[in-house]
Amino acid sequence: MRRMRIGQTAGVIGASLLTLAGTTFGQDAETSDASAIQEMARRLAEIEKQNGTLQSRVNELEAADAQTWLTQERADQIRGVVTDVLADSETRTSLQSAGMNAGWDDGFFLQSPDGRFRLEVGGMVQARYLYSHIREGFPPQDGQEFSAEDDLQSRSGWDIPHARLDFRGHVFGPDTRFRVQGEFTNQRPDGFQLYSNPPVAIAPEYGSANGNFQLLDAYIIQELGNGFAVRVGQFKLPFDRGWEVPIAYQLTGERDTVAVHMGLGRSQGLELAWGSDSVRVRGAVSDGGNDRIFSGLAFSTTQPANSPYYFSQAEVAVSARAEFKLAGQWRDFETMTSPPGEEFGLLLGVGAHWQRSEVLLNPTSPATPDTQYNDWLAFTADVTANLGGATITASGYFHKVDSSAAYLYLGFQPAGSTQNPIFDAGNVSVLGLSLYGSLYLTEDVEGYIGYDYMNVVDNGNLGELSPAPPGNISPLYGAYARTSSYQGFTMGATWYLDGEDLKWGFSATFMPNSVSPAWTTPETGIRSTPVSDAYVFKTYVQLLF
Repeated sequence: MRRMRIGQTAGVIGASLLTLAGTTFGQDAETSDASAIQEMARRLAEIEKQNGTLQSRVNELEAADAQTWLTQERADQIRGVVTDVLADSETRTSLQSAGMNAGWDDGFFLQSPDGRFRLEVGGMVQARYLYSHIREGFPPQDGQEFSAEDDLQSRSGWDIPHARLDFRGHVFGPDTRFRVQGEFTNQRPDGFQLYSNPPVAIAPEYGSANGNFQLLDAYIIQELGNGFAVRVGQFKLPFDRGWEVPIAYQLTGERDTVAVHMGLGRSQGLELAWGSDSVRVRGAVSDGGNDRIFSGLAFSTTQPANSPYYFSQAEVAVSARAEFKLAGQWRDFETMTSPPGEEFGLLLGVGAHWQRSEVLLNPTSPATPDTQYNDWLAFTADVTANLGGATITASGYFHKVDSSAAYLYLGFQPAGSTQNPIFDAGNVSVLGLSLYGSLYLTEDVEGYIGYDYMNVVDNGNLGELSPAPPGNISPLYGAYARTSSYQGFTMGATWYLDGEDLKWGFSATFMPNSVSPAWTTPETGIRSTPVSDAYVFKTYVQLLF
């Protein structure tokens, strides 16, 4: 528009010149030449002045027009840059998993753009209140203070049994997976304490000091193709379903008492696995199982979790488990519950374990004699039925230990010393059974009942320990001389506020018979008592993230 006005101005100037010329030559001939020349000079001076003013205005208009054009071009460029930045920002801050580098996909994750590297970060927090009551406590044994024989009627309080961090993922592609999981322990020393102190037993998932970070899992899995995979590191040994299912997905918020004593726990070693649509088989060679058949008394003597190579006491240890899925999907058996609407599922499992171990004694006697080895043979079988709103799970265990070098856990007293002698326990056989059933009362509330049973079917030489083994100055061994059977009835309910990720549960366990010190189980609140009618109340809140 301004360029059109410039052209119009130039036309006016030309017309003025023509008019001036016409006027000049049309003067009356009678006008004198001097006057004509003078008039012409005046008019030319006036026109030159006007022309100079018009030229300045033209220059101003052109400069303004150029400035406007440059500003518009710059605005278009800036607008394009801003659009690109906003688009990239939306991509990076999105929490959708498809094609993203970070976000939420049933857990927090970080992933490379090509998907070859992935890290998943999670954890678990479980807070509970537990009340344990026994009708009558044990009296002191000949003045000895032995915490496995409890003397206090009631113990109660809050604790954090599980506070975990879990890192897992894959590198160089989905075929190479890893996991590192640890737990902050609560106060649970590894040896016996003074009389009237809390009952203490070796509890590998609880650790030995308050707040220490204890390694649970640390392994690498490599897929080999055709259903085969190999795992190396520290992991739960393939044996029973009670340990196969993580604590976060247990029916009661904790493993049942039978599984705590009869399972193998975690160890370090090498595992080979094969799976198909209906069958899964796993076998492992390791540093042995966690010896927890009795609380406080070691038959096989192995405690392998995260121990150094020079501490290994198992000369050979082999574990295996096979599962047969007769109905349902494998993912449906990852928990101990079956929500309403889930399809019918049926799973059968069997496991076996054998190991030979020796006892590491005090520095002057680095190992047991050749005749004092501990042979441990174990079998288990289980069946799980998912009924879509109800579940039934049954497990059976049998352990046979030929223990030529058994000993007590007596704090820092070295095994084999006069304060903690090794003795020949002979062939000890133990049977364990558990049966649990659950039913969804509403869409989010599940009720359950359960029964736990353990019994020494062959006590070997344990009967000779009362009042004490030959030559032993301590009568503490007599606590295991005649271990009676354990029976516990449990009932409770769970409110699934957000599935397994956020739930609140409570339960009550009743023991109609006396509880021997061998069955002391701090994880489930079970304490020893010489008389019947003991019970435990528990409530907990669990968060998975």
